[in-house]
Amino acid sequence: MFALVLDLWFEKKCKKWFQGEAYLTRFADDFMVCFQYKRDAENFQTLLIERMRKFGLDLAPEKTRLMIFGRYAKERRAEYDEKPDTFVFLGFKHVCGLDNKGKFTLVRIPAKKSCRKFLDRVHIWLKRHMHWKRRDQQKQLCLMLNGFYQYFALYHCKPKLDWIHQEVERQWARSLRRRSQRHKMYWCYLKSRQWFELPYAKTLHPTV
Repeated sequence: MFALVLDLWFEKKCKKWFQGEAYLTRFADDFMVCFQYKRDAENFQTLLIERMRKFGLDLAPEKTRLMIFGRYAKERRAEYDEKPDTFVFLGFKHVCGLDNKGKFTLVRIPAKKSCRKFLDRVHIWLKRHMHWKRRDQQKQLCLMLNGFYQYFALYHCKPKLDWIHQEVERQWARSLRRRSQRHKMYWCYLKSRQWFELPYAKTLHPTV
């Protein structure tokens, strides 16, 4: 339905009304639209509200906003002594950053909500499977971590993914200590065990 309500309407009609470039990116019912000129963005917001109402739909106010973002956002926001805005889309926090040469680059890192949801899921799994064999726990935790890495392993994400690895280790260690009555499971002991090894993230999508 969204393809009819939004995608085709944007490509076939709306683009004719814009003075600058405009691009729409959508996944399911989440979408973002980029404009070259602010006035095009403002006009589109008005048109979009009317378009949605025709189909009995509404925009979520807490997820809808106009913002300056991109190559010149830092300069324009600096005029008001403010930092460039950031936004979250598809689990990533998008930031206006600089590369090694000092040029603008789009930085995407896992959003706090995405990290928290994953760590909560790991915590619940460990709680429910506290008495599994350690090797079996290791196998499952490796699958969970690699699944998280598979989606979030972009160029700038390594520090955040290493933090996730560390937090999963800590959760697992706490779970092991709760079930062990004879051994305190010191870190020096755990780190020396092959069954406690978990995979670190690699940059799987270096050019994205």
